[in-house]
Amino acid sequence: MRPNHVRYRRQLLASMLAYVVVLWAAVYAQRLIEPLPLRTLVALLPLVPLAFAARAMLRHVRACDELEQRIELESLAVAALVLTMGTFALGLLSMARVVSIDGTVALVWILPLFILLHGACRHVAHRRYR
Repeated sequence: MRPNHVRYRRQLLASMLAYVVVLWAAVYAQRLIEPLPLRTLVALLPLVPLAFAARAMLRHVRACDELEQRIELESLAVAALVLTMGTFALGLLSMARVVSIDGTVALVWILPLFILLHGACRHVAHRRYR
C-alpha cells in the first residue's frame, strides 16, 4: 500500500473516531445547556472533526495519480447523483403524503449516506478501471 493511502486511512480513521466521540458528547451536552449561543456552538462542534476528514480526503486525492483521481471523481459524482435523486424522490413522496419524514433526521443522515455511497461507488469504479 502506498504511503499516501496509509496516511489517508490513518487520518480519516482518527477524524471519524473523533467525530463519533464529539457527536455523542455534543448531543448529551445540548440537554444540559440553556443559553442559545452556547447550545449553537456545541451543536456545531461535530463539524470540526469532519473538516479534518475532508482535509484528509482532499490531500489524498491531490496525492493520487491521474487514474486514481479519475476513480475518486467518478465515485463522488455517482454518489452525489444517487443521493440527490434519492432525496428528491423522498421529498416528492413526502409532498404527496405517501411517506412522513422528519426533516431534522433526514438532514442529519445526508452526510453519512453520502460517505457510504461514495465508498460503494469507489469500490465499483475501482474494479472497473483495474
